[in-house]
Amino acid sequence: MAIVVLRELRKELSKDFGPGDPLSFIEAVHAAPADPDVSGDADDRTFCGKPTLDMERVNYQPAGPGAPWLPPNMQEWECRDCTDALRSQ
Repeated sequence: MAIVVLRELRKELSKDFGPGDPLSFIEAVHAAPADPDVSGDADDRTFCGKPTLDMERVNYQPAGPGAPWLPPNMQEWECRDCTDALRSQ
């Protein structure tokens, strides 16, 4: 099964309420099945059930079966529910 890795972002205004766009921070990193109709795109929902519409794709593919599904530098934001769902597949 092909997996697409996605970042769920959280937007925050600057602390001094100055001008500019809100800053994006990683809320969580999720896994989603690949869309069967559009190669490289994520399906509508992550493995934990969240909608993928507003999530940002991470350019990462697991090396193969048994390899971690998320990049090592993003383990801090791992969605445990996605991990559990992938283990039960």
